[in-house]
Amino acid sequence: TAVGLTGTSITVTDAGGTLSQDLDGTFATDAELAALNTDDADADPTNELNTAVGLTGTSITVTDAGGTLSQDLDGTFA
Repeated sequence: TAVGLTGTSITVTDAGGTLSQDLDGTFATDAELAALNTDDADADPTNELNTAVGLTGTSITVTDAGGTLSQDLDGTFA
């Protein structure tokens, strides 16, 4: 019945109650990502994995070498 994000904690509520998960520390820091060896041994920039993901309001965006895709999540969940 509800999904919420407060600080780094996400909550999902349904008839069975509310589940919560703190996302702090779940994702790598910028420094950790920069230290990764991401050389994939080819020069083709169109076959790269996602380079960015973002959530603004209810819209999620995913960016890769092919461009940016956006989806409004408003009304997506029951």
